[in-house]
Amino acid sequence: MKDLRLAGLNSERSTIEVNGVTIGGKEIILIGGPCAVESSIQMSQAAETVKRAGGKILRGGVFKPRTSPYSFQGLGQEGLNYLVQAAKEQGLLCVTEVTDAPSLDLVVDKVDIIQIGARNMQNFELLKLAGKINKPIILKRGLSATIEEWLLAAEYILAAGNPHVILCERGIRTFEPSTRNTLDLSAVVVAKELSHLPVIVDPSHAAGRRDLISSLSKAALAAGADGLLIEMHPNPIEAVSDGPQSLYPEEFVQLARELGVVAESVKRVFLGGEGNLESLRTSINDIDQSIIELLAARMQLVNKLSSQKRLDRVKDASREKEIIQRLVNLATDLQLPSELVKRIYSLIFEFGVQSQIKSRLAQEKKLDLSFYPTGSK
Repeated sequence: MKDLRLAGLNSERSTIEVNGVTIGGKEIILIGGPCAVESSIQMSQAAETVKRAGGKILRGGVFKPRTSPYSFQGLGQEGLNYLVQAAKEQGLLCVTEVTDAPSLDLVVDKVDIIQIGARNMQNFELLKLAGKINKPIILKRGLSATIEEWLLAAEYILAAGNPHVILCERGIRTFEPSTRNTLDLSAVVVAKELSHLPVIVDPSHAAGRRDLISSLSKAALAAGADGLLIEMHPNPIEAVSDGPQSLYPEEFVQLARELGVVAESVKRVFLGGEGNLESLRTSINDIDQSIIELLAARMQLVNKLSSQKRLDRVKDASREKEIIQRLVNLATDLQLPSELVKRIYSLIFEFGVQSQIKSRLAQEKKLDLSFYPTGSK
């Protein structure tokens, strides 16, 4: 890709900070809301659900470029007001799609993030205009675009002066009819290798079916996505746009509860629900279960070590000191009190040593019995 200059090979990864929300950092960012803004009540309910799930950004389309000219085209200015007000009520950021210069002018001073959709990925004049504003741009991959074409489209925005570009993989058109599009998760990996830009994934438009959203979302995080853009509607059956691929509110909240474990497995974090007491307790319960399961797995490995140690060398003070120092450094990076880590791991090491001694003594006793069978002299 010789023409890639600003999206850049061999560059440090970019993070995009918007009013306290950082995209491209350690935290996974969840964006949710309906495909199309329909009413103030609908958007208020959607914003409440996004907040409850731990999402940071409310999405909603006010200009809808549709395949059919007879489909719902969006509420325009009225819908924009509903979107902005709902986000403000819940302390969320908001994002909406623009389709041309007039729509960009209308929303630029009212929303936090602007989306350029798949159908406009190579609308070069729009890309140049987006490059002249100081707002983050979510650039969706075109329906049939190669990764190179996608990144070069981003170059138009970057070259025009706006460095705040977020790439969004949303599925590409293939011969496979069982899903609306085919989610190309390899594109997440490749785009992050070829570019320093954050990459998020829209599993809703890729699947076209709500039953696949959860699995595709988790797979996206495992592939390295920096965030998720998910369609959720207070009542998908009545949605004027993309109802079959929109999650119900409780499905959205439940998915959010499950994302933390996946994020942790790839050394990222998802903070989960920040809404009511119940959602917080549920998140804590999930984390506690993960801690216990991991602690049990650690103790099993510790016991296996006992067979490879002499009884008088079970306790290795230098290794304990090395491990605790490494974990204290990690805790500091994560803003976790170092004293808490020291206390916890001192207990873990003590129980580990005692467990290894018991295991070693049991092994030696078993070995002695094998030399002196019952009844022998």
